[in-house]
Amino acid sequence: MKILSLVILICSATVVLGTRPARTIPLKWGILAFPGFVGLDAYGPLEILNIAAFGTPNMTLSIVAETMDFVPAHITNPTSGALTWVKPTYTIDQDPPLDVLLIPGDPGIGVTYDYTKIIAYVKRTYPKLKYIMSTCTGARILARAGVLDKKRATTNKWAWTEIVASGPKVKWVPCARWVVDGNIWTSSGVTAG
Repeated sequence: MKILSLVILICSATVVLGTRPARTIPLKWGILAFPGFVGLDAYGPLEILNIAAFGTPNMTLSIVAETMDFVPAHITNPTSGALTWVKPTYTIDQDPPLDVLLIPGDPGIGVTYDYTKIIAYVKRTYPKLKYIMSTCTGARILARAGVLDKKRATTNKWAWTEIVASGPKVKWVPCARWVVDGNIWTSSGVTAG
């Protein structure tokens, strides 16, 4: 919920803080999709962003993946396969212009997907972003890309040991539902707040 609250806050209007100049809201949002991503981590924020985009001129929502093929969400029953799929609007090689990138979680423990290309994309894209966010175990990708090095962050508590091991230079915060460190937002899960 904290990530959803941030999305609503950022998208609601231009913010004026005292004598500071007005800040413009980020208009170019991307959600990273990879096989086995947790649907709720992507679809919840995507729905809020869809609503915000309805009343926000020039706001764009993009799904970024390795290829333009449909991407299966988390499979909870290996015998029945994925029930939800998402169609990307860009590939990671197209390098779409984004203000914000949201990285959803994966199943957490025992993940066998090769994130090499996704990690490289996050690493080269992060410096161009206004904000980067992860929900749940999506912090693993941020950690492996080096984005969280020397930063405070949190992640899903069920997969805590495995995710923390993926980022030994991260200042992991175990008793937090969400952590904000500069322009990096991490949460324990999409429903963490």
